[in-house]
Amino acid sequence: MPYSTAVRDRYRVAVAAVSGLTAIAALSATGWLAGTAAQATDSKQADQAGQAGKDAAARAAWRASRHQTRAAAVASRDRRVVLKQRPQLTHVTTRYVQGAPSAPVGSGGTVSHPVSQPVSHAPSGSAPAPHPAPAPPPAPSSGS
Repeated sequence: MPYSTAVRDRYRVAVAAVSGLTAIAALSATGWLAGTAAQATDSKQADQAGQAGKDAAARAAWRASRHQTRAAAVASRDRRVVLKQRPQLTHVTTRYVQGAPSAPVGSGGTVSHPVSQPVSHAPSGSAPAPHPAPAPPPAPSSGS
């Protein structure tokens, strides 16, 4: 049985309508499920936060009472300061260090002691003649 074009068009519209309604229903169901899950999670977290707040308050109260108990116990003890003479040890290490021999000194000038002149008071205004200064030492050789 062949279909007419009018019947064929009606089937196309019916298939499109059913597909559209199915898509809308699927999206709506997905949104409803996501909203329900989010609401359940929020209420669960709020309950946990409330319980955590109660637990934290209980822990804080327990710590405070424990601290007061310890403070009272420490205050009730009689603490005495005892000074003790501690032994003192002195450790001495002696090291003998021998220096390396110095480099050989090359030949050069001579060293002489300065000549001190006696102070004399001359009856007249004449000053004694100064001695000549020693000659400067020769310059070091280049070794060639």
